Amino acid sequence: MKAILILTALTLSATATAASMMLTSTDKAFVPKAAMGNQFEIDAAKLALTMSMDAKVKTYAQKMITDHTKLGTEVKAAVKQADPSMMVPTAVSPAQQKMLDALKASGKEFDAMYKKDMLSSHKETYALFQKYSASSSANMELKTVIKSALPTVKGHLDMAQGLPTMNM
Repeated sequence: MKAILILTALTLSATATAASMMLTSTDKAFVPKAAMGNQFEIDAAKLALTMSMDAKVKTYAQKMITDHTKLGTEVKAAVKQADPSMMVPTAVSPAQQKMLDALKASGKEFDAMYKKDMLSSHKETYALFQKYSASSSANMELKTVIKSALPTVKGHLDMAQGLPTMNM
């Protein structure tokens, strides 16, 4: 009898562990938004490296590329472990592409537009990450990655507030 109870407990524990490793509908709704937002911040930063004349903007942009590349890698790894068949988007949304196109065409207004876009994007990302982190139905490994990224995203938002708004 004890052996049956132990086996039942082990089976239930293994089932619960396996379920926590799978992607839920919450995860499947979150991942594309997060991945496209992450890619937008990388692509916009690459533009800043070539279009801005301000050293502070370029330093910020390089940090965005480094931090968001790392985050993208961590998110992809967590998703792949939970569901190898899920494709994580590697492109931006149509709306984000329009923002990138506007940045490319901004000329002397680049720094002001970049700052505005980074403030908007990081506010949106921070809110998305907070909501996801509070979800009880989120995949535990992915949730851990996102929770650990919250201070970095908040730091990016704070740094963006200090960016200059004009090319020199």
